[in-house]
Amino acid sequence: MKKVLSFVLVFMLVLGVTACGSSKKSSDKVKVYVFFAGGCPYCENEIQYLKSLEDYDKTFEIVEKELYVDHIQWQPGKDYDTGVKVATAFYEKGFKNASYQGTPFVVISNIYAEASYNPNVADIIKQAYEEGDEDVVGKIEKGESYNIPEFQTETDKKISDLKKCVTVNCIITYSLLGLIIIYLVYSKVKTNNKSIRVKETKEEKELKEVKHTAKKSAKKKK
Repeated sequence: MKKVLSFVLVFMLVLGVTACGSSKKSSDKVKVYVFFAGGCPYCENEIQYLKSLEDYDKTFEIVEKELYVDHIQWQPGKDYDTGVKVATAFYEKGFKNASYQGTPFVVISNIYAEASYNPNVADIIKQAYEEGDEDVVGKIEKGESYNIPEFQTETDKKISDLKKCVTVNCIITYSLLGLIIIYLVYSKVKTNNKSIRVKETKEEKELKEVKHTAKKSAKKKK
């Protein structure tokens, strides 16, 4: 019983650590969509910046989409309709920088959609790779259903992760307490049974001696 309880305790502790800090690697590259305008220098700089990242072509690939034919007349390009749908879908979920009216408009999985420069884009790509690419743009193009969570600031994400971790730890704590109580009850019952058995053995021995003495007395009388 002790060995079983020890194994369960260790397993639950490991489970708690895993639940609070685990990540699942995806074998598929993340598609980083760059909606651009023809001749836009900022778009070109964004693409060159993405290509300069260490994990380029390892964990992610760049997919260029023509939002506008040029950045002078802003004539809609071949991917304009897709850009409008994508920007609108993200904007409705609280991504306020998601806009098809500015370029470059960069979209990563279901966690990033901005028409502005972000120095933390490498970390965002890493997160998308670890969680698995939702590929919202690809699904919108195919007419498939997709999932975009409500936008969360970094503070919101930390609070959410903390709550999740606390919940897991609470479950583990109460489970451990339950196991300890079960163990204590089991030990108490086992001790009581042993005491009862010792008492019964003592009484049996005394009864045996009484019977033995009675037999001796009976023989003497004869």
